[in-house]
Amino acid sequence: GFDSQIFTLIVGREEKVYTAHATYLCQSPVFEKICYGHFQESQTFEIRLPEDEPQAIRALIQYLYTGRFLDYGTIESGRGPAGAATQLADLLIMADKYQLHDLQILVAKNLDAIIDVEERPIDFLWIMQATYASVTELDKSRRKHFKNFASQLPKPNLMGKSLHEVFDECISGGGVLAIDLVSALCLDYHIQLRSLRSNPEKMILDAFAMVKASGGDLNDFLSKIYAVELKKSARSSE
Repeated sequence: GFDSQIFTLIVGREEKVYTAHATYLCQSPVFEKICYGHFQESQTFEIRLPEDEPQAIRALIQYLYTGRFLDYGTIESGRGPAGAATQLADLLIMADKYQLHDLQILVAKNLDAIIDVEERPIDFLWIMQATYASVTELDKSRRKHFKNFASQLPKPNLMGKSLHEVFDECISGGGVLAIDLVSALCLDYHIQLRSLRSNPEKMILDAFAMVKASGGDLNDFLSKIYAVELKKSARSSE
């Protein structure tokens, strides 16, 4: 407990400094190796984490000591649902990185409580858009979690004008956000996206541009994707 060695954690580009006792840190298998393995940190008692998000590490340390993170990932702390969801998504990455399974479950539950796809689909897309834009490289568990939510979006023919506009904005931006949104919707249509193994972003943006140029909507877009996939499937079976 409190009589164990204290380690100093220097986190992020801002080099935020936190301290934690080894006993609590070592609930994480990753930190256990760092603290007690044959590494420099086990001698200097200083751990540098330049790629990690400082506030997420602070919340992780709070969880290791108390089993909770009281002031993180709430509507107030995140300045609205999008900010809170971004904070929780960052913490989800840290929980995965440091192999804290129970924390992953807790964070996912809190994230679920903020995101309500059926009641507020536009808010969900804004949250997803803000979250995907918050980091350079997205963790697989983070993407999987949001794709599961995206699969709950209304069918294209049931989307209102405002929702269509926000969805169009997300797709037109390209990147992994467009890939994951299309993947989630296409799964609902039982489409196997073979193109996702090659150049998914180009395929999605090309199809989107063609449909918008002809005055089409999201239904036409998915039909275009479906047609591309049918051709690929036919070629692969020849």
